[in-house]
Amino acid sequence: MSYYGGTVTVAGRNLITSLMAGKTIEFTRIMVGSGAMPEGVEPIDMVALVTPVAEGVSSVPTVENGVLSMVVEYRNDLNGGLQEGFWLREFGVFAKTEDTEEILLYYATLGDSPQPVNAYKDNRIDIRRYPISIALELDADVQITYNPGAFITSAEAEELVRTMVQEAISGVGTAIIKDITIPHTGWTWQEENPGEQGAWDMDEYRYYVDVPVTEAAETQFPNVALHKAALETAKNAGLCPTVQTLAGALRFWAKRSPDEDMEATIALVSPGASSSGGGGGSTYVLPVATATRLGGVKIGKGISVAADGTITASTSGVSPDDMASTEDTESMLDEVFPSEDENP
Repeated sequence: MSYYGGTVTVAGRNLITSLMAGKTIEFTRIMVGSGAMPEGVEPIDMVALVTPVAEGVSSVPTVENGVLSMVVEYRNDLNGGLQEGFWLREFGVFAKTEDTEEILLYYATLGDSPQPVNAYKDNRIDIRRYPISIALELDADVQITYNPGAFITSAEAEELVRTMVQEAISGVGTAIIKDITIPHTGWTWQEENPGEQGAWDMDEYRYYVDVPVTEAAETQFPNVALHKAALETAKNAGLCPTVQTLAGALRFWAKRSPDEDMEATIALVSPGASSSGGGGGSTYVLPVATATRLGGVKIGKGISVAADGTITASTSGVSPDDMASTEDTESMLDEVFPSEDENP
């Protein structure tokens, strides 16, 4: 079995240890590739990717207690869109200082577990993310900067997520959101299914488990967000990013059974029924109001609605003159309930 994982390279360590307090490391770019490490070569000795394919992005690097952390990301819609799919087997983080040339600071290989990245077609986005940590090995603080073109900022990430959510829920109806537990027991080996191997004739995710979710239906679109504490378990198990909705359950796949339970939050989005009767996407349908659910009601007889939405109860032809006044009411009450002085 070949090496799997990432490390700071020799050149990267030399760059870090040569820094004086107050110096700045500039992260210049992220690259992903399809190459496999040559026999007899260790990741720490790498100076470039074996077969670079495309540039990636990353979260903005942060430093805490001498450890730099960030998430490397590759999306197939970057740089005009990926024209041909490839197996992602390696990625690297490049950096420099004001006194040095650019070097490969961090190199990672997926070894025998490469991940297929599909070409960008029909607005189908394929995303791969890899969290990494780099020990700076310095007592003094080191300043970190980055090339804005190589990283995605929090504002850009927020806008990207907003756009993706809008595209995902455009034309849909209601969504059910709840927390679930993906168990580490009950996983089943799935026999080879040619229909699920895709264009690459390969299916690495052969273990599956069905997690009961009473509200789940086959027509819903599932969105699953693992809790942070579950990410390491999911990574080690090779949890598949795809989830299938079944009647009363969600099906998860993985390369191997997880060692621990994984907590997650799910959103089950249901399509709405079209109110226009025409083509295109469906539109949201307001549910009928009940004693416990906010919704729509119909206007019945004796009720009118103005253009601005003001509701008025009609008097059904009864004029103010036909209505009893306060004096009339008191007079009638006196007749029915006379005072004690008037009683015989």
